[in-house]
Amino acid sequence: MSPHTILHTAHHPSRKAMYSMIFCSPLKTVAGALSLMILISACTACAGSPGTVRFVESVPAETSLDLPDLPEAAEVWPSAIAAARHTIQVASFYYSRIGDGNDASAPAGTPDRLLPTLDALTAAAARGVKVQILADSKFLKTYPEVPALFAETEGAETRILDAAAMWDGVLHAKYMLLDDDSFYVGSQNWDWRAMDQIHELGVLVQQPEMARQVRSVYEMDWHLAAHPDQAQDTSADTQAGLFDLPGAPVQTTGGNLVQGIVAASPRRALPDGIAWDLPLLVDLIDSARDSVHLQLLSYGVTDREGRLFEDLDSALRRAAARKVDVRIILSNWSKSKYKLPWIKSLAVLPNLEVRFTNIPEYSKGFIPFARVEHAKYLTVDGKGLWIGTSNWSRDYFYGSRNLSLFFLGDGASTEPDRFFNQSWHSEYAETVTAAGQYAPPRRN
Repeated sequence: MSPHTILHTAHHPSRKAMYSMIFCSPLKTVAGALSLMILISACTACAGSPGTVRFVESVPAETSLDLPDLPEAAEVWPSAIAAARHTIQVASFYYSRIGDGNDASAPAGTPDRLLPTLDALTAAAARGVKVQILADSKFLKTYPEVPALFAETEGAETRILDAAAMWDGVLHAKYMLLDDDSFYVGSQNWDWRAMDQIHELGVLVQQPEMARQVRSVYEMDWHLAAHPDQAQDTSADTQAGLFDLPGAPVQTTGGNLVQGIVAASPRRALPDGIAWDLPLLVDLIDSARDSVHLQLLSYGVTDREGRLFEDLDSALRRAAARKVDVRIILSNWSKSKYKLPWIKSLAVLPNLEVRFTNIPEYSKGFIPFARVEHAKYLTVDGKGLWIGTSNWSRDYFYGSRNLSLFFLGDGASTEPDRFFNQSWHSEYAETVTAAGQYAPPRRN
């Protein structure tokens, strides 16, 4: 019998009931503590040892945003690749080394910290590991070099996904699968800037069932890259809520046992068993009783066609109305005339505060599309976490391929909350007010 079966039998409370007992009220009674022990033992006894989740950051050079005990992607990626034995599957919106593309991107003397990762991939292919590289068609004309490199590397293969033709979006997910049991998901594109010129957050997860689910998304897109004519709408009329979905047990760096759930977008291109992440995000926000912390590159309530996208915006407003302490960090790229009215309308609400961050220019010179907050995650009550690859506007959930991970349980968001506070209380933070005047920074 699987742990999912045990958690749904009449002998134990449902996951939603367990959430109400464990997440939304303190464990002050013996009965409450006993319920938590039952949940943990049910998961571990049937699934063997739990997997692990390790949070990984990228920090803009010359800033005070570093958390010394969080490893950096520039170091974790090559090490993880070097440990792979038979398969490495990578998906990214685009791939860029210094000197690639048609932009003069790096001031003289700037190190390229993506190169060790690319070298590790080449070495993996040379030792017989099967390497697959998946890129989106949109940026291929700008950054063709890395996909072309691996297309010509023995033991490696490159495919290009035309998400625009199939879904009117892009392959925006950024992730890597390693053998049968491990994967990395985060905000980092495979761009040298994402290693040490942008503030990013991701997770390295070792959990076979979660890896299997992520692989099902990869294999769908890998197949569609070669056979786009076979794309079909897989939308489901209904799906279970976040707290009714089966989770897989993982242990955080701090030793907390939590449940991990894989979800994705767009709704019309989901493999069997993978939930659409948008309604799950709403469920997570609606569960908040004490705090909501959200960090994003950008936040939009209307799209280019003027369509209203209010699912997440309304959920945040409902949380503030319940007197939940809602704090939102947005990059200063969101200081646009189209986004500012909605952002300001949030900032005037009681119990809700929004801050922009303004990361100073690199001392060696201006770097386009860098020096910015790019992480995408949400924490709730210190016990719920969403971390993914989507910014919050309609196209990311309805037209583009993105991945989401949800972690539920005490301590699930400890490291992301620390990451959040590092920016929230930094000298780069700027509180948004209704009367404030804001101008977007130079981007390129």
